[in-house]
Amino acid sequence: MKESWDLIVAGAGPAGCALAGKVARRGAKVLLLEKEQEPGLGRDWVVDVARGTFEDAEVPEPSPAARWNEPASTVLVSSDTAHVIELPPSPLLPVRNGLYVGELADWAVAGGARLRAGCTAKGAVVERDAVRGVTFSGRDGKEYTAEGPLVADCTGMPGVLRRSTPGAWGMAAPVGETETVLARREVWKIDRKAARKEVEAGRASDGRRVDRAGAYGVYSIQTCYLDIKGGFVDVLVGVKPGSGRKGADGLFEEYMAGLPYATEKIFGDGGPIPIRRLLSSPVCDGMLVLGDSACQVVPAHGSGTASALLAADLAAGTVLEALRRDEYGRAVLWEYAHAFMSGRGAVLAYYDVLRLHTDNITVRDLDRLIEKGVLDADLVYSGLLPEPPALRPSRLARQAYRGLASPLQLIGFSLAGLKAERTRRHYRRYPESWSPESFASWEQRIP
Repeated sequence: MKESWDLIVAGAGPAGCALAGKVARRGAKVLLLEKEQEPGLGRDWVVDVARGTFEDAEVPEPSPAARWNEPASTVLVSSDTAHVIELPPSPLLPVRNGLYVGELADWAVAGGARLRAGCTAKGAVVERDAVRGVTFSGRDGKEYTAEGPLVADCTGMPGVLRRSTPGAWGMAAPVGETETVLARREVWKIDRKAARKEVEAGRASDGRRVDRAGAYGVYSIQTCYLDIKGGFVDVLVGVKPGSGRKGADGLFEEYMAGLPYATEKIFGDGGPIPIRRLLSSPVCDGMLVLGDSACQVVPAHGSGTASALLAADLAAGTVLEALRRDEYGRAVLWEYAHAFMSGRGAVLAYYDVLRLHTDNITVRDLDRLIEKGVLDADLVYSGLLPEPPALRPSRLARQAYRGLASPLQLIGFSLAGLKAERTRRHYRRYPESWSPESFASWEQRIP
């Protein structure tokens, strides 16, 4: 059985729901496919989204039920907990991803999109060097085909559709293990009496979120937010693959075993997140790639919700223009590619260079950066938002001199800052229009 649509969106996460809702509201016939039995069942954990994202992306804000509790204060501590940075009020809004995705899906359906849950995308239908549809399995296990001139791959890190395209298109490369971070974040009920005893003994903080940097390696985090009045503890563990045989799940279980007041899981999830450089071309003839599938993730902390919503807003405008013109080639869809890559993509690429540089330093180096104030609140929040760096490489080098132990480390820190800035400027010059020659030249010159 085949059906024809104006736009087929595979994956009802933040990117897919936002895109489907925006395009359907303008009168287009949109199909939204979701592998779970209902949107929001997968990755039901807390995500931190920059305030203002929902307004900028022109999507509904999370309801009060979907907003997660905010701590009274937040601190960043060194791996040995000996050094503490007091952070100002967070520019990020904690959101319960599962509930918010469900709300976005309802918004998309109310706008006219057709949702089919329990349907798993299998691959793109490629005809005459263009994507013409999607094959998927239904709830009954049978395989179906949906046809249409435009397809959006919002399937997350697996990139089911883009990876089924011909290799010559340059979109099919998998995300390697070294290009991911493993994370688990869960919220648990607590025994308030036992929690108070831990606080009184100085082994826990009430109402304060404690982010321990480098807990399991340079690129790792251990976060604990205990709220006795609220009756919960919110814990996050993030590590790179190979940081230990236990992985994120094992380290999470080990940490939770040391919290005598944690009694029962309320919600939470875990899994791999892509943190590699963005997909160089998020479009091809007949298809756009958004969100984690395009590796549009903030390298500093692995969250992709804000990027997904902003990408959906840009992609929706491009899709509607393509439908108006009845043209669906890469040249038309390039408007989305250029808008994202030269804007937010340039900042993501900047922080990806700094992320890669962490492979060349040790946890002791990281602790010293915190101790000497090189890694301060401004730098932390610039990476979390993310936003264009407020510090130029020369100033970064001067700051680093206060905390780095050797000339080699100082040189490495300075070179990383210079290369990151060069990379950001290069992405700002992403080709404004599509041509194989201009794109190949741009890609070859990525610093």
